[in-house]
Amino acid sequence: MTSRRPALAVRVASAYTLARRPGGTIHESFAPLASPGFRTLWISTFAWNVARWMEMTITSWTALQLTGSPWLVGMVAVARAAALPVSGPIMGALSDRIDRLQMIRSSGCVNVIVMASVAASLVAGHGAYWQLLLGCLWLGASWGIDWPVRRSLLPEYVGPERVLPAIVLDNVAFNVARVAGPLIAGAALEAWGAAGAYVVLTISFLVASLSAWTLASPPARTVPVRVPGSAPPHRPSLWSDLRDGFDYVRADPVVSGVIIISLVMNILLYPYDSMLSVFADGVLHVGPVELGALGAATGVGAACSVFLQPLFRSTRAQGLAFIIGSIVGGVALVLFSVSSGYVVALILLFVVGAGTSSFGTMQSSIILSRCSPAMRGRALGLVTLAIGSAPIGSLQLGFLADTVGVSLAIGISSALSLVLVIVVGMHFGMFGRNLVGVPVRAGESPSPAAGGLPHDGGATPDGVVDASPKRGMKTPDGVAADNPDVTATQVR
Repeated sequence: MTSRRPALAVRVASAYTLARRPGGTIHESFAPLASPGFRTLWISTFAWNVARWMEMTITSWTALQLTGSPWLVGMVAVARAAALPVSGPIMGALSDRIDRLQMIRSSGCVNVIVMASVAASLVAGHGAYWQLLLGCLWLGASWGIDWPVRRSLLPEYVGPERVLPAIVLDNVAFNVARVAGPLIAGAALEAWGAAGAYVVLTISFLVASLSAWTLASPPARTVPVRVPGSAPPHRPSLWSDLRDGFDYVRADPVVSGVIIISLVMNILLYPYDSMLSVFADGVLHVGPVELGALGAATGVGAACSVFLQPLFRSTRAQGLAFIIGSIVGGVALVLFSVSSGYVVALILLFVVGAGTSSFGTMQSSIILSRCSPAMRGRALGLVTLAIGSAPIGSLQLGFLADTVGVSLAIGISSALSLVLVIVVGMHFGMFGRNLVGVPVRAGESPSPAAGGLPHDGGATPDGVVDASPKRGMKTPDGVAADNPDVTATQVR
């Protein structure tokens, strides 16, 4: 008995220490809101997400009313995601080089112009399906700009030690919008039809665009600059940045696993969203208000689960939450596909939301915590590339829905997603083998003060020994750490 007491005492002390780490308590979960810059970004992100979720519901219902074809409804989702494979990686790399706030503001202004054009055509009685396609094509490109840029701004406003609670709060805004957006969209469609709903949607995008202009610049980033009389530091090309991003991600099996599972989820699971209007009309036999409630049920489940996510502080816990959330979402969607009652469908979509919320939160947290500041934009750009695979899923789901029916189509796709998530997770050690420690690579600073990875007494919290830059090593920007001709400056 006595020999076991010291070990028990150590475990209790370790648990207390872990609970005191940033992000480990409910109070700490709200700590990022103390940053004025993060608060404004959080509100702006909420406004953008409300408009985005409204658009998805309104456009899919309008497309169904104009065409009556599940295949063409699926094509709307294809158009919305078609630009992501290009815009995501490129904009992620550009966000490591140029003004991120200007990227958000510019895309927001174009969003308003595009939505106003579609609304004007519908009000004038000249609305057409092709206009919906063009509008969705731009909105997909805009989202490819917006998502990686906003996520890469989070550590700059709150610091690396608050990344997880910042992402959790960001997902709170996302999931509250996921509830509010479909509900507002369904009510607008019921009250004013497609034309009136698009007018409301244009106003929503205008509010989101204006909110982005209230954002203050984040704290300055340190980059190398030339001392007068010295050779200018080498600035790699955009293509080199993209290639380095691929190599960087491939070197970490956990980050690679996250991106591949994201690919699977976006091809096989998430496209069910595009078929909700078809499922509501053809299987559940309900109207636009009930359709809005179906979309909101997923958001309610996500919003409820998001408050548990600050408990997952360690790398291992976040990885397990990511993989298990993906599995739970797949199981619930398989059951949803065979449901025929409206209340049962609502409950199952609630569970889908809870699972996919865990997947989405830990997806960003793992990427941001395991990647150096100089690589975050590129890594998130590759996540956006995975998200951009959704057109493949929407095409196959629309084809299956036309061929075998919407219920069987969703069932086949979600079941395949479930199997592949488990296989990929096992291959990359996502169930525990590779989830211990955060790798510190050559040129990365392990010091939180330097904006790098966390450490404590020469090791990361998970026990990985620090590898601080040594003489002759390259910094993440490609400049030798001991180069006497290069100093640093602060840029925004």
